[in-house]
Amino acid sequence: MLPGDIQLDQQSDSQCEYDGLVWMYPNSEYVHQLRLSSVTRGWGVREEPNVHFLRRPIAQTLCLLALVVWSSLTWAEEAYERVSVVDPYLELRTGPGRGYPITTIAERGETVEILLRRTDWFKVRTARGKEGWVVRAQMERTLTEAGVKTTFRDVLLEDFLHRRVEFGFAYGRFESDPILSAFVGYRLHDNFLVELTISQVPGDFSSTSLFYASIVSQPYPDSDWSPYFSLGYGKFDNKPKATLVSAIETKADLANAGLGVRYYLTRRFVARLEFKQHVALIDFNRTDSFKEWSLGISAFF
Repeated sequence: MLPGDIQLDQQSDSQCEYDGLVWMYPNSEYVHQLRLSSVTRGWGVREEPNVHFLRRPIAQTLCLLALVVWSSLTWAEEAYERVSVVDPYLELRTGPGRGYPITTIAERGETVEILLRRTDWFKVRTARGKEGWVVRAQMERTLTEAGVKTTFRDVLLEDFLHRRVEFGFAYGRFESDPILSAFVGYRLHDNFLVELTISQVPGDFSSTSLFYASIVSQPYPDSDWSPYFSLGYGKFDNKPKATLVSAIETKADLANAGLGVRYYLTRRFVARLEFKQHVALIDFNRTDSFKEWSLGISAFF
């Protein structure tokens, strides 16, 4: 038999009430056993799951999402904002401050690219490839590509929108028990972050520890109100208290999906409200699910 062929096997039980056909799909996640009853002439379906029937789809989904993120980072071209000079000239200095000397200028009608911002100074590049720093007051007298006056957000909100590293703490409920979490995240792209989270759940009869990594997607990164959703995978560890008799520790893989919203507070602080659905893959025939609500605060750099 060649790989990919369908194997048919005729069977009959001891009471001869029905004949059976077994379909076996090589390299499949499931083996479907179909039996045709001589009494009802109807098809009955029984599925026998493969050993890793839960873990494989979750791992494949996370790998696919990671591949999409990596592709967007690899192939996306970095686009800088362009503005046109309206004043007779822009003064380009060697550093972000009036104490730095002027090295070149950009003349009226010339287009410059904004490369970087530091407080109220902007690093720009002219069409001739010259780079330098321009004060905010002059930059606000330029025009955008649409021909309207250029405006800039206050520096603190701008820092929030271009943050790279974020860490914080959250407190909430894990089913009926309290949960305390610490997390750290790194911004890969405007729309994607990776986060590492460790959580502790002190219950009445046991304590539970969670450790997982998540990929977070935020479709509106330029807003101070920023909804997001996440997919995570990690470890689940439940330790019964010593007073319980015959209780055993449970360790398992953990998968979760989350939905939440971030809000920029002030300076370098962000509040977040989040809901997560956790699934602990205990063994081949058992999974436990848990709901989590949490409210947190984080700082960014």
